[in-house]
Amino acid sequence: MSKLFSRHEIGFQTEYQSGAQAADTSDAIPIGTPGSIEARTRGNEVYFYRRFYDAMGKPREEYVGGPEGSDEGDVARRLAQEKIDRATMLVGFVKKIRKLGFQCVKDKAGATLAAIHNSGLFAGGLTLIGSHAYGVLLNSLGICARSSLTEDIDVARLRPLHLAGGSISMLETLRSSGLPFMEVSTGLDQRSKNKTMKLPGADRLLVDILVSGNNAGRAVHVPEIQVFAQEIPLLNYLASSNMAGIVLSKNYVIPVFVPQPSRFALHKLFSSQSRTNQLSKSEKDLRQAATIIAAIEEVYPGDIGEEMLRFPKKGFEKMLIGAKLITPLLSDHSLMIAGEFSGAIEACEHMLLA
Repeated sequence: MSKLFSRHEIGFQTEYQSGAQAADTSDAIPIGTPGSIEARTRGNEVYFYRRFYDAMGKPREEYVGGPEGSDEGDVARRLAQEKIDRATMLVGFVKKIRKLGFQCVKDKAGATLAAIHNSGLFAGGLTLIGSHAYGVLLNSLGICARSSLTEDIDVARLRPLHLAGGSISMLETLRSSGLPFMEVSTGLDQRSKNKTMKLPGADRLLVDILVSGNNAGRAVHVPEIQVFAQEIPLLNYLASSNMAGIVLSKNYVIPVFVPQPSRFALHKLFSSQSRTNQLSKSEKDLRQAATIIAAIEEVYPGDIGEEMLRFPKKGFEKMLIGAKLITPLLSDHSLMIAGEFSGAIEACEHMLLA
């Protein structure tokens, strides 16, 4: 039998949760390595700089303050050192937790998400979805599973974002990571205005802004971040009920918001049947859904069945087809869980006939 996941030891889960609490902050995340403070003499005074490596791996420095001995200079140095110490602590946490099998993203993705966090976009209403959200959910559920992480960063915007300055440029926000993002056509429709933001050349890291709508891929202008987003069916269902989580990468621990696990799984069942000529993505959707469903049912039997009955009518039949397709995966993992899930499918079928 092929298990969908294994559970992390309780001690490891506790350590992860402690790190998650330490990252639950509105403070800006330093981009790049934590770095160190260097004192440099200018004339008869000493000034302080932070030396570090940026998201592209290039050596950088930024002015901290000075001169040494002045109240302003000494406070600036102390605050900068505190940020470095905290970032170094979190880097150590990620290094340890990654060896235990927790999900981590590549560091360019981490820098990108840190820049989005620093801009206030997650706090303002953006929700991380897609494969990176799946990794967050695996960690939050305390399970180890095949991640199938892609280079894509997908974020959902359901309503106008609450931003301190009213509006910002999404492209400039991404470039604040130190990475040279550019706007390119999505390729979905040559007449469409929507764009994806990606790194140039062979680098496959890209960022898509998604909104809810019935016409998949249709362009919708999002004025507060100065970008055209893509419509995705039933995105309101997926992201309207979210939860706090953290994304881990080598140099970053980024607070984000992700969908509730049950809604994430059921939307994946629906999405698997909504894709055309994308068999590999449909199979990935089904496996991710099966993994989350099995993890939930193992601890909270019956919760998924209740959520299935609340799934939007517009996508109910497609969700149910996806549900039937994952029963072999659930059976391989646990016959008991598969039996419970089959009962949930029957209840959904009865509701359709009623």
